[in-house]
Amino acid sequence: MLKNNRLEQIATGFFATLFLLIVCLFGYTTFAHATGNPLPTVFDWGSAVVLSGSMEPELPVGALLIIHREDNYKVGEIVTYEDEYGNLVTHRLVSLENEEAVTKGDANNTEDAPFPVSQIYGKVKAVLPGVGSTILWLKTPLGICTILLIGGLLIILPSYFIRKVGKTHDKT
Repeated sequence: MLKNNRLEQIATGFFATLFLLIVCLFGYTTFAHATGNPLPTVFDWGSAVVLSGSMEPELPVGALLIIHREDNYKVGEIVTYEDEYGNLVTHRLVSLENEEAVTKGDANNTEDAPFPVSQIYGKVKAVLPGVGSTILWLKTPLGICTILLIGGLLIILPSYFIRKVGKTHDKT
């Protein structure tokens, strides 16, 4: 029985830590957005969700983008920047001159207005189709309740099953 208690403690601790890590990550991004940072980053890595079809088919609506801040950018790369209205835009660089950048969505007919290179948050390093839609759903009240429910179950269920297996083992 002592062995089962230790296993129960390890499993509960692991899932509780995992759950708290997820909650902290959501909390950090929410705090960063509340303080005016539209693209929170950790170690120069951030993420954004594609909301429009301006970069289709390369970046489908609902995709999660993994973005990394770089020291230099090149024409042809896909970058995320903040426009004059405070919105995040992810388009392809078509021009870089005198610390000024111009971008254009692959599906758009016209280029975007020029902006300072300093407004670029980073370069798109990975595209995860469909994942962004799921993340947006998880930020809704129903999604938050689902996260809390799953987190609670991940903390409680390992203990239940370990006790059940221990009782079965003790009977034999």
